[in-house]
Amino acid sequence: MTTWRLVLEYDGTDYGGWQRQPHVTTVQQVVEEALGELFGGEGIRVMASGRTDAGVHALAQVVSFRAQGVRTADQVQRGLSALLPPQVVCLAATVAEPDFHALSDARGKHYRYVLRGRGPRSPLRRNRCWTTGFALDAPAMRQALPAIVGTHDFTSFRAAGCSALDPVRTVLAAQLTAHGDEWHVDLHGRGFLRHMVRNLVGSLVEVGRGRRPPGWLGEVLALRDRRRAGRTAPPQGLFLVAVDYDARGD
Repeated sequence: MTTWRLVLEYDGTDYGGWQRQPHVTTVQQVVEEALGELFGGEGIRVMASGRTDAGVHALAQVVSFRAQGVRTADQVQRGLSALLPPQVVCLAATVAEPDFHALSDARGKHYRYVLRGRGPRSPLRRNRCWTTGFALDAPAMRQALPAIVGTHDFTSFRAAGCSALDPVRTVLAAQLTAHGDEWHVDLHGRGFLRHMVRNLVGSLVEVGRGRRPPGWLGEVLALRDRRRAGRTAPPQGLFLVAVDYDARGD
């Protein structure tokens, strides 16, 4: 039995998220089906570094699985990519340590949210960013971001259905950068609660619109009350950029 590590890129637009669900096609489903075909009908189940919601994308989702069949890394990478639908590709496949686990071994994640402010709709980017329709005050947004860096109780920014037992998370870095007419919000943390990034971005946009002062983000964080924060940003602007592992999982 061989333990494998995959790095996947996918466009989440047409999928009901990562995790298998009844009556909806998910990324996990198409990956497992393709791997089953590649490994001659084995019933393979994969584990990702974390779930992504419907409409959310990944530039480098890490996945682990075990299989009995003998394949080379090149056969897995090329063969899996050939069997997957166009929205999903395997960027890399490597044999991992026998006990490697994509979820439990993850030490951190980097998410990026792509925003646009006021301007015409962009049909080619409608599934890649959130066009807010409002001019955004970047200096105010940058002033607000440091409040969320560090270890905090992020109850104010977790989804109602979040199953995490502990709402405390550590954000290592938070940055806002300009890219043409887009703004990229990059968050790097030890781990994230369900909808945490999207809820943080939705609140940050309230600051960018001038409806709240920069200090408001920190005030909401301290309140530990989801009702006091901003809206949940739509999923299409969110990308899982990278997953951090200790040296053996890199």
